[in-house]
Amino acid sequence: MCGAARFAACAAVVAGALGLASPAWAQAKPAPGAKPGEAHSAFDVCKGLTGASAAGKVAACTEAIKEGKLAGGDLALAYLTRGLSETGQGSEARAKADYRSALRVLNDLILSAPLNPNYYIQRGVIYQTIGEADRAILDFSDAIRLAPNATYPLISRGVVLYTRKDNTQGAIADFTAALKINPREISAYTNRGIVYRKRGELDKAIADFTSAIKLLPPKIEPVSTKLLPDAVTSQLSSDKQVANDRLALEAAFAHFQRGLAYYDKQEYDKAIADFSETIRLNPQDAGAFVGRGSSYLFKDELKEAIADFTEAARLNPGQAFTHMQRGIAYHRTGDANKALEDYSEAHKLTPKDPAPLVNRGIVYYTKKGNFDAAIDDFDAALKLNPKEINALVNRGVVYRQKNNPDRAIQDFKQAIDLGLQTADILQLATKDRDPKLAQLADQVAHAFYQRGMALIDKQDYEAALEDFGRALQITPKESRPYLGRGAAYLKLDRVADALKDFDEAVKLSPEQPQVYFERGTAFHRVEDYKRAIDDYSQSIRLDPKEPLAYINRGMAEIFTGKVDDAIEDFDAALKLSPDNVNALIQRGFAFGLKKDFGQAFADIREALKLAPDDPTALFYRAQIEGFRGNIERALADYRAAQVTDAVNPRIYAARSNIYLGLGDYESAIEDLDQAIKLRPRDPNYYLSRGIAYFSKGDYGKAIEDYSTALDLDSKLYPALNNRCIARAVLANDMAGARADCDSAQALNPKDAFPYINRGLIDLKQGQYAKAVAQYDAALAIDPRRPRAYYGRGWARIKLGDKVAGDADIARAKALLPNVAEEFAHYGVR
Repeated sequence: MCGAARFAACAAVVAGALGLASPAWAQAKPAPGAKPGEAHSAFDVCKGLTGASAAGKVAACTEAIKEGKLAGGDLALAYLTRGLSETGQGSEARAKADYRSALRVLNDLILSAPLNPNYYIQRGVIYQTIGEADRAILDFSDAIRLAPNATYPLISRGVVLYTRKDNTQGAIADFTAALKINPREISAYTNRGIVYRKRGELDKAIADFTSAIKLLPPKIEPVSTKLLPDAVTSQLSSDKQVANDRLALEAAFAHFQRGLAYYDKQEYDKAIADFSETIRLNPQDAGAFVGRGSSYLFKDELKEAIADFTEAARLNPGQAFTHMQRGIAYHRTGDANKALEDYSEAHKLTPKDPAPLVNRGIVYYTKKGNFDAAIDDFDAALKLNPKEINALVNRGVVYRQKNNPDRAIQDFKQAIDLGLQTADILQLATKDRDPKLAQLADQVAHAFYQRGMALIDKQDYEAALEDFGRALQITPKESRPYLGRGAAYLKLDRVADALKDFDEAVKLSPEQPQVYFERGTAFHRVEDYKRAIDDYSQSIRLDPKEPLAYINRGMAEIFTGKVDDAIEDFDAALKLSPDNVNALIQRGFAFGLKKDFGQAFADIREALKLAPDDPTALFYRAQIEGFRGNIERALADYRAAQVTDAVNPRIYAARSNIYLGLGDYESAIEDLDQAIKLRPRDPNYYLSRGIAYFSKGDYGKAIEDYSTALDLDSKLYPALNNRCIARAVLANDMAGARADCDSAQALNPKDAFPYINRGLIDLKQGQYAKAVAQYDAALAIDPRRPRAYYGRGWARIKLGDKVAGDADIARAKALLPNVAEEFAHYGVR
């Protein structure tokens, strides 16, 4: 699959040069020029034998033509080469003039010898070169008519048919006819093999390439000359030096093509063997290094892959695909900076290709934690191709990580709609899929999975289950939909179902680190931090170079109170990726928890330097300002974060806590209204708003919010405690109040609040001895509870023990000076 949430590494090997008959094996890039002192004629330089520049070949061809010593095919070759090499202003007109001159020479030759098939072949080569396929086919057909027992015109016409006319059936017929004439015609086997590979008939292709290789001598020396002709102009060249090395080039080409076919079959060891033989025979062939590097990449032998791509880039610089493949290899090794360099270079070389932008965006958010830069790249990719599903899915993932599930779902839905425009879900799920349909199926399944995860974020668990089910219909052997469905089951408290899905995911991919990472995030979401940490640790064991695993484990460790362990994990992430914005933010927050504010703000400043106005950095800086009591700065940072991320409910909820602390309950309620609007199924927001309503004395609305919170999460015991006391204060449903406290105590037996709240119920009902017993139980759990002392003191006074009662009340006021006023609001005066 291309474009997984954490990671994407889409690799495909270049299809290799498509050749004509005998000269098909000439390398695409000329070898370096001759050593100082070596003499070559102007015609040698013109033909490309010395690796001269385009301008150098133009000058040499001009000189060779002016010498007047060239005739026939050689003269035509000189004009053709000069036309192909023309550059700069007016080059198009000059090139056309040269092509006409080349054709005029051959036209004259044909007029003088109309039965000579070679002249038709040479003219056909020129027509093919300048893109006039139909005329080339006519010339090759005339050559076939004039030389019915010759293989070369048949092979030449076959090549034009499949390269220019996409007529693979006609091409195969021509190559087969050539083999009937000469069963040892290596060029016919290699070209027919190329066509079979193009048609997806890989076994037939491999059989043809193998037949060609078997016809070669057993021991072939590598290319020895440095005088290798250009691939096109070699069609007309009669140079003897080319013929001397043709055997080696022929063998290299056959092995290279068979390597490509093995690569397509995912038989990477066999592909590597063929590419290695190609390199031995022709070490200047960059394509063979790319093919072998791509095979190593799929075997996850990244060091070898990078070495091959680097050599390919040296031999043939400026190839976007080589940089893309090396970027993927660097991406997998965790070297984010080099991956970014290669993806950026690929984008520079092919600015209209969205793929480098997509891959670069993935590095930005997975390795750098720079979500905004990633979104910019995905936006740019979609501008180039609005139907780029991979960009849509990954942009959706980033919006999820920016706490904007609604925006993420828009992208996932669009990706699904685009995918299903071309194929029905049952067709996607079929076993025998062509590669393009298989890739589409994977992308659609991944979009369903990611939308399911966004629906979990929105707490729409039933809809999430449907999306995970659709993903599994398409890719039943993919582990991630099981992980997502398991997470939804956890949220629905269907623990057995969740664990069953998690087990299936691990069974499918037992050595894949992302399986444990995703299962860890599922446990993280339901606040099972111990299991989450265990899974993150397993992911790190399998892939110690993934910074996101360390970051997530550190975040889970914070929730378990292991702040120092968390800082160590953030350090590890930053060692792997020194400018990872997310790691800097989280480490800054951890230092803030330790009240090491200097280091905390240093990390946040560095994060904001890398990603100016990043709302997550501003959010956490506000949190840290709150830790040190700088309320005004905290509010300013929350406001700044809200400007750049107006749809993030966490910002409103966090700011409401400050307003609650300041006693500004109206502002707190306004923020919580907005948070609830953005995330209407989060019980914690209703709980917080209920507290705000309770604090301002609106107990009826408080009860409504606590009830909504409990409808969403029946085990949210703080909401039970709070509804208990709100009902007790209103005194119109004391049975309901007591039932709420009993339920809260059952969920959390070590919590003192149910006893304190039941004590208030007993006080208001005049059951003072029972009240004393409740307060005693609360103080046994926590001896520093002022409300328990005050309530017990009040009950003791009512029972006639004024001395003990006054002592309790005095102790309560020492701990909480306004405790009497609070109880007065509750109706205890």
